[in-house]
Amino acid sequence: MTDWTALARARGLDIPAEAVERIAPSLKALEADFRPLTAKLDFTTEPAITLSESAVLGK
Repeated sequence: MTDWTALARARGLDIPAEAVERIAPSLKALEADFRPLTAKLDFTTEPAITLSESAVLGK
């Protein structure tokens, strides 16, 4: 599973640590639900596994 706190820190995202810790359980649950679905994708399909901060913010 992804360490969301470490990922936010490594990406240099300006998110307070308390906020990351608060949303991390939800992100872990989503990852647990969606991770098995990637096995059902055809091998020619390239899933978007990350979004850039600018894409999320619409910049």
